[in-house]
Amino acid sequence: MNKQRVVNKLRIEFVLIICLWGFLEVQPASACRYNVREIGFVDLAIRPYHFYAYVSADLPAEIITTIEQVSVSALKDSNIRFELIKVGQRKKLPAMKYINLLRISSFPAFVLVSPDGLSLPIPIMDANSPFKEVFSSALADIVSSVKRREILEQVSKTYGVVLLMEGKDAGRNRRAKQAISAAVKRVTAQMDKMPKPISQPPGIVVLDFKKLTEEKILLWSLGLEAREILTPHAVVLYGRGRWLGPMFEGDGITDNNIADVLFVIGADCECGFDQRWLQGTMLPLRWDGNLQVETAEVLGFDPENPMIKTEISRIVRKGYRYYRQEPGANQRGFAQAQQQDRVQQTVPAQAENVVSPVPAVGSFSEQFPLAVNEPVLQRPLCLIAGLMILTVGIGLLIVVRGTRRN
Repeated sequence: MNKQRVVNKLRIEFVLIICLWGFLEVQPASACRYNVREIGFVDLAIRPYHFYAYVSADLPAEIITTIEQVSVSALKDSNIRFELIKVGQRKKLPAMKYINLLRISSFPAFVLVSPDGLSLPIPIMDANSPFKEVFSSALADIVSSVKRREILEQVSKTYGVVLLMEGKDAGRNRRAKQAISAAVKRVTAQMDKMPKPISQPPGIVVLDFKKLTEEKILLWSLGLEAREILTPHAVVLYGRGRWLGPMFEGDGITDNNIADVLFVIGADCECGFDQRWLQGTMLPLRWDGNLQVETAEVLGFDPENPMIKTEISRIVRKGYRYYRQEPGANQRGFAQAQQQDRVQQTVPAQAENVVSPVPAVGSFSEQFPLAVNEPVLQRPLCLIAGLMILTVGIGLLIVVRGTRRN
């Protein structure tokens, strides 16, 4: 009898182990706490922009002091880092290369550099105004503009934003707006079926062709210049002003292409996409405390919370294993090509489709497939397998107990 009891006890323990194993298998299959949109609000120390101030030894000390004080104050709460470069004393700094690249010969000189290596000289010239006043105005334009404020206002409260930069042709602009509106309607109709609810649908921000020159910094961060925009261009922005997907131009602005990118924003954070690719380059901007508080209220959690950052950092690192394409290559490839053309003083050709290193054929989903090592169906299958194991385990436990009673 004692031997039978021991056997039954071992059987019960074995069944419990099976059930526990099945339960652990189910856990990874559960939905991620975050969607792609929410991850876009978390600052995971992504490479910032840099503002370099080059000064010479013969520059008055009060000018150098003004440059330092104004820069630190103006760039506070932004994703732009200030660095003072003393020409002649720090020859081996990587930032020194921009002096030759941009043919800088007089000082002080100022250069804005993007995380992707694009450089933009910032002229400070106005003989009729004090240096401090002119310099402060230039820095204010670097961190903010009318359209960037509008973009931030929308992305902090809504699903995301489609930025349309109009071209010369009114008819093509109208067709681009219609395509974007159709894409927004498609996404809005599916929002209640997404992994997590998002209260407000995608927004649309239009940059009028006549006002392109007023958004020089915004266009530069996207790899464009006002004089180059002859046909409409469109990009999708989300989170903290992050750029997601390729840039669409002209006939490439279709409801299918725009909708394909927008649907990614509402997807589960562990849906199989390369997470590094989803951490798109941010626009140069100021993200102050008030905007942070408003965003936290909308999201239901604080993106600056260290525990939140740790959890999302783990999710992003997990995505590294499924790396397929260099993250942001679709943005950087185009932007760097434009930069090279400008340095060589040549006019870039105008493409008619998707502006990116990826061949401009097919839809966005065909150009940017899911990560090959983690199919989207893997998690549902794991969930089903775990439930089957749990069911079998419970059944065995019932049989063992019945045998023991008999």
